[in-house]
Amino acid sequence: MLTELRPVPITNSTHSCCTLSHIRRGVHPIALENDFHSDYANNLGKQRQKLETYVFNKLEKYSEKKVTNLLHSTSFSHIRQRLKSDIKSFSGQFDQTIVSQDKLFQWIDEILEQIQSHITQLRSLFESQDGLEDLLKNYNVFSSNNANNQWQQLQLQKAKTILPNNVCNKDEEILLAYQKYIMEKFTPKELVDNKIPLKNQENIHLNEEYKKAEDFGRQYLTKMLDAYKIRQRPKLKLVQEMIDLGMKHMIKRPTKDEFRQASISSNILHKANFILKSKKSYSMSLQNIADDFMLLRFGHSLDNQNNVNESISDRFIGYIHMFLNTVSLLIYLLKADVSESLSPSSLFCPFNSDLPTGYILSPSIHIDEWTWLLEKWKIALQTFPIELTNQGAFSRLVRTTIGVGISRLFSFTINNEQERLEEKLFQALQMGFYYGIAYALVDGLQDNQSHHQEQFNFDQWLEKAERILCGEQLNASTLPQLPITSLFLETFHSLVQLTSINSITEQTFTDLALLLRSQRLDKKDLENPNYNDVDLYLGPLLKSHYTYTATAFMGGANMIENRHRLWMTPFLGQLTDDCRDFNEDYETKSITPVTYFIQHDGLSFNPFFVFLFVCEDLYIESNRQQNTGAFLGRRIMRTLRALGNDFQKFLTIFTEQPYPDLYKYMLSLENLLQRVGDPEKAIFRHVNIFARNYSLNNRKLETFAYDCLPLIEEQLSIKTDDNNLLVHGMNYSLKAGGKRLRPLLLLIVAQIYNIEIKRILPLARAIEYLHTSSLIFDDLPAQDNAPLRRGQPTLHMPIESDRKDIPASLAEGRAQLVAVELIAYAIQSVTDDLTREKFSHELINQVIAEIARSMRELCNGQFLDLQHSRTDKSLTIDDLDHVAYLKTGKAIEIAVVCPVILAQQGPSLDRFRELSRLMGILFQMRDDLLDVEGHTDELGKLKNIDQQNKTVTYISLLGMNKTRKRILTIRKQVEFILNDLWPQSGTMRDLIQYICERKK
Repeated sequence: MLTELRPVPITNSTHSCCTLSHIRRGVHPIALENDFHSDYANNLGKQRQKLETYVFNKLEKYSEKKVTNLLHSTSFSHIRQRLKSDIKSFSGQFDQTIVSQDKLFQWIDEILEQIQSHITQLRSLFESQDGLEDLLKNYNVFSSNNANNQWQQLQLQKAKTILPNNVCNKDEEILLAYQKYIMEKFTPKELVDNKIPLKNQENIHLNEEYKKAEDFGRQYLTKMLDAYKIRQRPKLKLVQEMIDLGMKHMIKRPTKDEFRQASISSNILHKANFILKSKKSYSMSLQNIADDFMLLRFGHSLDNQNNVNESISDRFIGYIHMFLNTVSLLIYLLKADVSESLSPSSLFCPFNSDLPTGYILSPSIHIDEWTWLLEKWKIALQTFPIELTNQGAFSRLVRTTIGVGISRLFSFTINNEQERLEEKLFQALQMGFYYGIAYALVDGLQDNQSHHQEQFNFDQWLEKAERILCGEQLNASTLPQLPITSLFLETFHSLVQLTSINSITEQTFTDLALLLRSQRLDKKDLENPNYNDVDLYLGPLLKSHYTYTATAFMGGANMIENRHRLWMTPFLGQLTDDCRDFNEDYETKSITPVTYFIQHDGLSFNPFFVFLFVCEDLYIESNRQQNTGAFLGRRIMRTLRALGNDFQKFLTIFTEQPYPDLYKYMLSLENLLQRVGDPEKAIFRHVNIFARNYSLNNRKLETFAYDCLPLIEEQLSIKTDDNNLLVHGMNYSLKAGGKRLRPLLLLIVAQIYNIEIKRILPLARAIEYLHTSSLIFDDLPAQDNAPLRRGQPTLHMPIESDRKDIPASLAEGRAQLVAVELIAYAIQSVTDDLTREKFSHELINQVIAEIARSMRELCNGQFLDLQHSRTDKSLTIDDLDHVAYLKTGKAIEIAVVCPVILAQQGPSLDRFRELSRLMGILFQMRDDLLDVEGHTDELGKLKNIDQQNKTVTYISLLGMNKTRKRILTIRKQVEFILNDLWPQSGTMRDLIQYICERKK
């Protein structure tokens, strides 16, 4: 047995594991610091609990007996009489000094009377378990457009108590002010010196630490794989044994149909059996959650009938139950309309007196803390690039947040810790959030560099992150300017401070750095046939180990004496994921032991056998504990079920030739897979679906641009086989950069209507061609006579690439012709390329007509602007608004209206045109402000052009302060229309904010 690489904390408990031979009926209540019951009341409660268990067990037996009189006598009175008769022989099991026989009879009457109310209360159980899925389908989890649910009402009430001088009038404004206050209150501040505070050394010596880890990992894998190769094949009987245990310990909850039948039945036995089945299902679910958590993360089961301190298991399960109640209550509050009544005190198991009631960190009390976490999740999802979200980054973030919280609950359990429990749990959730951010960003960005690969050297950035984690001073200016950079910086500062509270900074950051190093160096070429088995498994072993140890440190969870399990069980988790995702990984060319085995026709050791060998070893080392075997059996069956349509393909590849008997056995399990439940995977599958759908229309503008600008830029360059100087001129103007605001706006609108971005890119390209042509005309000497555009000389000026091909006398003519040719390319892009994307000719003709109309009016607006600036000076605000609509708003209108036309969203476009008009006015007012107060290096053009040309602007008519106030007024009008047209689009609101607050 290999020892662990470096010492870790261990529990002081003498707890050891043994077999659970029966289904647990429930768990004992845990004593909380706010429990003021006397000893007498506690003892009386235990007696009542014992009787309730007895009554339900008897009712179950009554329904199983094939006795004629029972089959015909299931009335309420008969059952009550039978119970009171039978309890006489069992009364000796009760404390006679506390409970008399009359008291027992009274309780029997009460329990029977409560059965119907239990059935009614069970509705909460079913609704709470289905509620998350329903909530995620509506995509309203993060909505703040109106305060129509109970959660937002609680926030409003809290906001009015802590922000008494709030000048906001609308509920939405109050909520936003409150959320901003909470973010500032709970988010840790930046470090003074931007360094991790290390106690004993200047920096963590990562090279030395990683060398030790790598050497240990190679030694560990060599010994393990050599042993597996000697064994050659897993033991089929042992695999069967684990699977049998797993299926036995996997009790699915009753169906909705069973609930409906029980609720309308007049048979009390029918009702009681349904309640008992629900109790068993939920109790087993709690037990499995606890065992899965402990076995996968820390390598041992909590259940031990011989343990002198048996309450450890019960206490941990009780904590989990109360935390599930908390999550369930939060879901209820997010879903429930203000008119609905408040939910019961214990949503998951109101009928089960074996379980503690109440919540841990109740959202109805700890409103501020849950507001912070929900808002942080929202901000993360809005900030993540779409590729990270599609890879499951958000569900990974949520899972990690909760995982660290559960680790903290285990720490409370082991230490029987009550002091400041909820405060410490919230700190753990905060650490889990930031760890989830770091893990999601690093893992996602490393795996998916795609079209940003040339722009940023991710490997260099990750290497820089390693040095920062090891104590090097953080210099934010050296980081790439990505949408997630600010979140990355906040994560660093916050993790340092949160881990410092518990004096675990150095341990946590050492493991995070080792995790990052193991991820960064785990690079392989799928085509290379020369990797040995240790090479293939080393990266997964190290990554999985340091993922779990970092989580354990942050959760404050004590680890186990058998440190071998700290490597084996996380490794099992990694093997599970590799098997489940084998087909997707292979298609995306991801390198795992599973995909390498497929690519090279079994050249490496069979990874599915490795998975089963690990299960066998964990089971044997536990002395074949039933709980451990059941956990491993569930893991095998859930892995098989997760394969879905690839089930037979997977078995054919990995078992048919090397192990026919295993192949036949595994195939025979297919009918059992429908009985296999995997609640955690099911929940996070829905979270993934929600995240993908929500992020489509709610990414921050910066993130949306990061995702889509490369796609636009790839489309813009015009290719030519000859030395076409006009094409060179077009590419010069197009490649000068710019905000690409109009094509981005078009893609935002297209996304709202679920038009695939690839299909509408030709229209985005055409809009940028038209916009660039208008800028070339706008800069000409006959108009604005501007020498700079987008930070470089305008096209009518001599430019560096002209050399002798374009003399200065031809530059202006070249600019005019380039502008005209861009219009021709735009028309061709719309007609030809949209046709290839399968849009109908009728819709394309409508789009062309819309473009032609808008461009005609844009020209009219530009001429009016010139006319007003050089002749008529007696202009009004209405005149400026009209010019702004024609000159600026019409270009915006094309981007807004054309995707609406292609989406066939109805004949009336008036509201979309009004939105475009107001956006054009906003844009022009901000332009006028920037012309006065902007900076040339940010604007990319000279300032005070309007003043030099003596152009009448909003500034010259209103002044700067009134212009700013008018921007706020019109912005509210725009947001009102947005709420009416596209209430689901946060990206559009972010774009409006950008238009009103932009610096260039």
